[in-house]
Amino acid sequence: MKQTRIALLLACALFTGISAGAQELPAAFERILSDPEYAYLEYRDYPVPDCKPSAPPKGYKPVYISHYSRHGSRYNYIQSSYDNLKALFEKAIAADVLTGDGKALARKYLEAFPYFDLHAGDLTRKGWDQHYGIGKRMYQNYREVFRKRPVTDARASTIPRSIMSMVAFCDALEERDSKLQITKQTSESWLHIMNPHHSTKPFAELAKDGKKAYGKEWEAEMKALQAKIIPAKEYLKKYFTDLDWVKRNFGLTKLEVELYRLMISTECTDVPYHFTELFTPEELCGLWEWSNLLYYNKWGPGHNGLNHSFYIAAYLLEDILDKAEEDLADGRTGARLRFGHDTPIGMLLTLLDMDGWNKGAEHPEDVKYIYDFSNVPMAANLQLIFYRNRKGDTLVKMMLNEKDITPYYRWEDFLAKGRATVASAKQKMEEYL
Repeated sequence: MKQTRIALLLACALFTGISAGAQELPAAFERILSDPEYAYLEYRDYPVPDCKPSAPPKGYKPVYISHYSRHGSRYNYIQSSYDNLKALFEKAIAADVLTGDGKALARKYLEAFPYFDLHAGDLTRKGWDQHYGIGKRMYQNYREVFRKRPVTDARASTIPRSIMSMVAFCDALEERDSKLQITKQTSESWLHIMNPHHSTKPFAELAKDGKKAYGKEWEAEMKALQAKIIPAKEYLKKYFTDLDWVKRNFGLTKLEVELYRLMISTECTDVPYHFTELFTPEELCGLWEWSNLLYYNKWGPGHNGLNHSFYIAAYLLEDILDKAEEDLADGRTGARLRFGHDTPIGMLLTLLDMDGWNKGAEHPEDVKYIYDFSNVPMAANLQLIFYRNRKGDTLVKMMLNEKDITPYYRWEDFLAKGRATVASAKQKMEEYL
């Protein structure tokens, strides 16, 4: 077993261009080698917590919750991904450019296609169950918040998978107390909060495709690293007899990445086909690294720290602070539940510099050691839990995926720091534009 482990580590190091003797493997690579599903990155299944939340200081009880969640597991992002693979395999069969393994893969995919067709982006049963479970645990862990049946405000982005996630979450609460007052809404009027880079509000252009903030240089870096850590020619030889044909009709690296997306997205569904045999753990390390770097450049600090996209998370932070201040003062609202997408969570963690999310890297190949978007899986969520004692003192802590990422703060201190962060981010957006 030990020799097998050493062989895997060396293979992964060589495959991804890491000097096996000069540097330790990233923690994410270690995880992938022992658990390949960790390489699914933003398609990773929600990690259900295996422990209860930490207890607050003596004399404090939960009184309010502010929450933002990504939608649950879904099909692949866009229909064209499914359609393009279907068209490619049909053309490859007609052109007779498939190996034996390639013919088997083509047959399998074409049989599976009807299960994917017109479902791109849809919430799956697994996604529904994820949110139902999170809602159930919220009620169980913080029953004091809901005991007097305060108003619960639930809002979702206008995307159907987010709306369905909200319904699943609220179902779990209402099934435990049918008298809870939960308002459920969706509207483009707060899209700048729920999904800011799809908004028409000011500063949204900062995040359009994550490119405006620092031009084309980071894209060149991405392509250079992609060529180094995703050896598509070697990989595709298993499936195609004519790689020039693949290059002309699809693109080599593009096809390998598309097959990776097919594999990881299919695991989010109940489709009776699986594609986990497509990649070894060593190959998944390279695909994970490239995809993780993409998120770092688009929604994190970015190339040379020049990305400005994450500043628009100030809208979400401001909404959290405003609503909490208002709700704690009037005491009528027990929870604010928001349902959106992965990028606002990543941007907000970067804006707040939580757990080093805003840490810069000197070189693209260093990013895998300091940034890990796998921590924003399907149904990822941020929860701010507020506690109060009999004297009226209020504490707050922040949780990521139902696990603490901050200590308990005095609400006044957290509010002041948050207001300063919002003001600074808005000023930087103004200066940039």
